[in-house]
Amino acid sequence: MRKHYYLWLIAVVLATVKTNAQQDPQYTQYMYNMNVVNPAYAGSKDHLDVGLLYRSQWNNIEGAPTTYTFNAHSPVGENTGLGLSAISDEIGPIKETNVYADFSYTLRFANSNLAFGLKAGATFHDVNLMEL
Repeated sequence: MRKHYYLWLIAVVLATVKTNAQQDPQYTQYMYNMNVVNPAYAGSKDHLDVGLLYRSQWNNIEGAPTTYTFNAHSPVGENTGLGLSAISDEIGPIKETNVYADFSYTLRFANSNLAFGLKAGATFHDVNLMEL
């Protein structure tokens, strides 16, 4: 009985461990890309905010990392905001594309604000086997 208990315990622990073999895109200037990092930032300005970012590293090396980012967010109504972001990250033969939608709700107080955000999206992986 004890053996089954330990097997179930190990199975539960291993089932809850998250492993990622992919690398997240690197942002050295994340302050220009806030709604990609924080969904509560969507709609935080009083106008439509659109951004495009491009990052390329190790330019003289074949298969060097390249990242393209598009993001936009805007207030919708008095306390809500919506955002959209798309990220394309290429490293050698591997390409990862992320598309996200953001929703934020802001509680306004006399001297400050408190914003909550939700992010939903999809990730697409592509490997060019001819380049391996």
